[in-house]
Amino acid sequence: MRRRIRNRFIALALTMSMALGLLTACGSDPKEKQVYYMDVAGNALKTSHYKLKTKDTEGQIGELLAALKQAPDTAREISAMPRDLEVISHRLDGEHLFVDFNTAYDRITGPNEVLMRSAVVKTLLQIDGIRSVTFTVQGKALTNADGSEIGAMNADTFMDFGGDAEDAMVRRTFTLYYASRDGQSLVKEKREIYYNSNLSPEKLVMEYLMTNPHADDAISPIPDSTKLLNINVNRGVCYLNLDENFLNATDKISQQVVIYSIVNSLCELSEISSVQIAINGEMNSIFRGDKLSNSYTPNFDMVTSGAR
Repeated sequence: MRRRIRNRFIALALTMSMALGLLTACGSDPKEKQVYYMDVAGNALKTSHYKLKTKDTEGQIGELLAALKQAPDTAREISAMPRDLEVISHRLDGEHLFVDFNTAYDRITGPNEVLMRSAVVKTLLQIDGIRSVTFTVQGKALTNADGSEIGAMNADTFMDFGGDAEDAMVRRTFTLYYASRDGQSLVKEKREIYYNSNLSPEKLVMEYLMTNPHADDAISPIPDSTKLLNINVNRGVCYLNLDENFLNATDKISQQVVIYSIVNSLCELSEISSVQIAINGEMNSIFRGDKLSNSYTPNFDMVTSGAR
């Protein structure tokens, strides 16, 4: 299973227990889904439970698209899809879903368009067998403001739309370096992500490196159990603090690949030129028999796929 990006919440133990109970109850019934709506201010996404009535995939697609258009039961949320926005057609090609809208889509702009798109995609991706969604408008490809095609969207396209400000959404292309399957080289992968501007891009980079890549010929070099304790940037230096589980990276992945997967990915951010890695706050920890250097700069010599 794909490793999910880990969201950390601080809550009372009783509240967490109740939430886990609800998630378990919903997860036991494959017909239970979440329909994504917007809050009344149009600043964030909210969810509402929905139980599917149909069994076949085509029927479920139509059912969830209809549910997205309906006003939720609570007065605290509204449909993310404007009243005049209509789905002309949808087509499933393997695991990829195409959804074609009428020209009312062109009148949705800015943060509302990103939130609406996120709501529809996240809702539809819950259907078994659908891994990505592409929007078109009257048969024409949906584009960004710069004219580039948006293309297929998946579970990694949108990050944390729980912000307060209308201008909280940021679109940015991240370049990540994962380990090759044999663990001896780096595989370059680009991700276009929409996220809240209150999230630091360096933290997003690390969160994504801890998940599986899209490419079949690559794997995450960071152990599943690793925790990101802290990360910040000061004068071009990224200070990264991981817990001791990082030191348990599999021997199948070379030491240099593990280190430069992180360093190269972080240094692709324009604000970072070097990286310092600490373990539980301590510099110069021993990793595979060597001390972690005080400062690492990028090394692209090991990139063998999608090289610069």
